[in-house]
Amino acid sequence: MNIIQGLTKAILYVKDIETQTKFYRDQLGLTVKSRKSIEGRSDKQWVEFATGECTLVLHGNMETQHGKDRPKLAFHVNDFDNAYKTLIENGVHLGAVRSPSGGLKIAEGADPEGNPFTIDCEE
Repeated sequence: MNIIQGLTKAILYVKDIETQTKFYRDQLGLTVKSRKSIEGRSDKQWVEFATGECTLVLHGNMETQHGKDRPKLAFHVNDFDNAYKTLIENGVHLGAVRSPSGGLKIAEGADPEGNPFTIDCEE
């Protein structure tokens, strides 16, 4: 029996929670699951996005950890060519399409604060 069953959250420490929320919601098209903040503490905000089995979390306005050990997020897409085209049309800057292994397509990008991500699809 495995102790670890799967990744449930990926947490990004971000400086500008509003800009980052707009990017992931409006440009990448993710759905906000919940948004929380500690009353009277604009430096403690938490926005969760539905991304399938794993939840993406933006932990806002965290100067002290901003930029440390940046995770690289990977988002699966069902129709790579359509997803790539739509994201470009939404103003997302994506690199060239690569195929690091047979049948796998990926493209890399970064959010407004430089946090790296990829989109991928096995065809």
